[in-house]
Amino acid sequence: MNRMSRMITLPGLVLLLGCSGAKATLEQNHATRLTAISNSTEKHRQLLDAHNEVRAEVKAPPLTWSAAAESQAQRWAGVLARRCDIEHSQGSGFGENLFMGTLGFYDELDGIKAWEEEKRDYAGQPLSRSLALRVGHYTQMVWPTTRELGCATSVCNNNMILVCNYYPPGNYLGESAY
Repeated sequence: MNRMSRMITLPGLVLLLGCSGAKATLEQNHATRLTAISNSTEKHRQLLDAHNEVRAEVKAPPLTWSAAAESQAQRWAGVLARRCDIEHSQGSGFGENLFMGTLGFYDELDGIKAWEEEKRDYAGQPLSRSLALRVGHYTQMVWPTTRELGCATSVCNNNMILVCNYYPPGNYLGESAY
């Protein structure tokens, strides 16, 4: 099977879409992992742990789970499922990362891993528009003043959509994540 991932850029936004596959490391145990994180409390813990591991690497303080951020993420995930497309929400007051991938092949942790992989292009420099397009998911994950996380998923056309919201938001142009 031809596997690919594609980056879609919109004015001021970058969305990572997983289309039928990405890297071999993402191919392992997807069905098992979907089952393993089906319990919402366990899912919250795993998503939070995955974020906090990435944050610990750059000495950013750990995040806590936010019901308000999760609620906003769930509302937006529902909208995206009806549209069967991904685009950022506007005016929510949260930072936001989005991921879409084939259901049963990708899960929420794959979305987080895809965002984390953007760190290869980031060395702590201040964000510019062009840099934010390449590393904005990663820098939002590790933004030092962000304290809360809430994520939700939805499904459309056999695709899982992951929405993670961050409070307070990060990714301010001219500022560094670390």
